[in-house]
Amino acid sequence: MVSTDVWHVEHYEELLKEYGRVCIRWAAVDLMFVRLLSVALRGNYEAARDLIFNSAGSGRQRISIFENAIGGSHFEQIDRERILLITRRINDLLGARNDVIHSPLSIAYKVEGKSIRPSVMSTNRRGRERPVSLDAIKEHVALIGHCLSDLESALVDLCLKYDTGDEVELIELDEGPAG
Repeated sequence: MVSTDVWHVEHYEELLKEYGRVCIRWAAVDLMFVRLLSVALRGNYEAARDLIFNSAGSGRQRISIFENAIGGSHFEQIDRERILLITRRINDLLGARNDVIHSPLSIAYKVEGKSIRPSVMSTNRRGRERPVSLDAIKEHVALIGHCLSDLESALVDLCLKYDTGDEVELIELDEGPAG
């Protein structure tokens, strides 16, 4: 049996779609970190995968491991700076990502005139409730999408420059319908 809150929240299909996009794009960030580290480790994909997926329990730890490995890599300074600049943008988005992923959703009812109106609320780790903003989540999806695009561009450039023999498969991100 599903709780009443979950049942109600699951009827907000557009919200669920955007939550899914947040999850998918952040998972893609981890995969992009693995691919970039593989180039930094001269093609050692297994070591790169182990560093990102097995050496860290949180997003901040993964970012820190990634930054340290890139900062100490054989890449030229300009390449390291480019990647670390993107990583800083990703780090800045991590709090919003955690709010989406870790804050439970519920339904609150508000009286407006003679009607009762439901709204979706999220509760953070401190117990603070706030209304969920679909527009803010869409903006987050777009921002992390831009970071992914920049990471992918850097990956292609680094693969060409440092020739690890790895092939890079590019994936087009669908931004959805305009409007």
